[in-house]
Amino acid sequence: MTVVPVAFQLTSWIPAWWGGAVGGDDIVSLMGSVDLPALRELRGDTLGVGAYCPALSVSVLPGPRSVTEAAVEGGQAVILHRMAGPSAVLVPDAAGWSCLEANPSRPSALTVDQAATELAEAVVGAEHALRETGGWATAAPRSAAIRSLPPDADPARRALLTRAVRVWNAVEALGPAGRGPLLEQVRTAAARATLASYAEPLTTMRDRTSDRRYA
Repeated sequence: MTVVPVAFQLTSWIPAWWGGAVGGDDIVSLMGSVDLPALRELRGDTLGVGAYCPALSVSVLPGPRSVTEAAVEGGQAVILHRMAGPSAVLVPDAAGWSCLEANPSRPSALTVDQAATELAEAVVGAEHALRETGGWATAAPRSAAIRSLPPDADPARRALLTRAVRVWNAVEALGPAGRGPLLEQVRTAAARATLASYAEPLTTMRDRTSDRRYA
């Protein structure tokens, strides 16, 4: 089963909570034990929210080494890119999620349109490999364990998320032994497209952080 990292999902749900589109209980249901008041305080100067998952190679952390090691150990991280000064990185641990101070960073420039194009090109490039292996015709894709986008997300992001997770799930069902380099590229492109679908557009982030209402 393809399990989209919680960190990916939080790149849309945290800004939606900051803007009042969803409640704090939605954040708790995703993160478990989390200091909501402290997380709320980070919204004012957050430029963008990103995510990291070492198993997927779709993004990078700003460092330092101690933060990277904590994220690798936790298997994922949420990156709060700040307008000035250090970034904040949320990493899961035995107690829930911890907030660590990281080096300054800026959000990814990957857009929904770019991610959709990248995914389509990867699938076209792997068509021969899919035919050679029997591809999705013989795989038995299982349902993905994800939460959809917040209620105010635009249709383009919803459409890409549905397509990306379907492709990701199908390739994942082949297992490591059934994937060659081209299908690994499809898997990476699908993961990147999934993250791009969740990640809040920077223009919307500015609207959310300037809106002083929150749940």
